[in-house]
Amino acid sequence: MDELEPNKANKDDECSSFNRSSFLIIGDIGIINIGNDEELAKAREFAECFSKKNPNLKGFFAKLSTEGEFRVARLVHLLGENRTNTITKEYGLFFYVDIAKAYYNPRLSEEHRKIALSVEDGEKVLDLFSGIGGFSIHIAHLHRSLVFSNDWNREAIFLLLKSVFLNRKRLKGSIYATSVESGLLIDRLKGKMFFDRVIMNSPTNSFNYLGKAIEILKTGGFVHLYILLPKGIEEITHILPSTFLRLAKIVNIEEVLEYSPSKSIYRIDIIKLSDQ
Repeated sequence: MDELEPNKANKDDECSSFNRSSFLIIGDIGIINIGNDEELAKAREFAECFSKKNPNLKGFFAKLSTEGEFRVARLVHLLGENRTNTITKEYGLFFYVDIAKAYYNPRLSEEHRKIALSVEDGEKVLDLFSGIGGFSIHIAHLHRSLVFSNDWNREAIFLLLKSVFLNRKRLKGSIYATSVESGLLIDRLKGKMFFDRVIMNSPTNSFNYLGKAIEILKTGGFVHLYILLPKGIEEITHILPSTFLRLAKIVNIEEVLEYSPSKSIYRIDIIKLSDQ
C-alpha cells in the first residue's frame, strides 16, 4: 500500500511525455489522463517507462473522460494488472478505491484535511455527496462528531463502509452512511434534523441543492459549496438568489483545483444568518 507522491510522478526526464497534471497515482495504480484515443500509444510508452522505475505500481490505466452523474472514469487498461480496486492513504488513513466505479481524486487530500480541521467536537455534519468518504472519514478521525455520509452511487457508499471498518480503531466520531438522491434525502430530513455543517462536493451539481441544504442547516452553521467557475472570479453573489442572501452570507471563496485552462473548482464557505 506504499504510495508515491503525485507531485513526483514526472521525476524522470525520459518518462516525461506527460506533464505532472496528467498523471495520478492512487494506491498501486497509475492513471494517465489523455484527451482522446490517439494518445493511447504515447500513454502506453509512458507507462512502460515509468513502471520500470517504480515497480510498486502494479497497473496502469489511461483515463479518457469522466462520465455521468457519478463522475465515473472512462478507462483503458495500458499495462500490468488489469484491476481497478486498490487501497490509498491520506494523512495515515486508508481508503478503499475502485477507479472504475466511484470518483476519487488524490489531489483533494489536503482539502479533505482542511475542512476536517475546521470542524469542532460535537458537530453534526452532513456530507451530501460523500463519494468514498474523503471528508467524512477525516472528520470522524479528528473529532467526536456525528457524520451523515450520503451518495447516490451505491458503489461509493460500499467503498466508504469498507474504509470505515478499516480505520475503525482510529475514528473518534461516528459515521452513518446512506445512498439516496440528495434532494430526496433533504426532504426526508427537513424539520426532523438540523446540521452544524453541510459539505456539498459535486462541482457541476451542488448549486442545484443549495437552497434546500440551507433549510436543514442550523443558524450559525456552515455550508462548504464546491462549484465549477471561470478562473479568476472575484465576485459570485450575483449567481445567488436575493432570498438566499437574506438568510446567509459568503465568508470565503477559495480556488481548490484546476478543472481546465479556463475553469477551476472553487469552495465557497457560507454561514447561515437566520431562518427567515
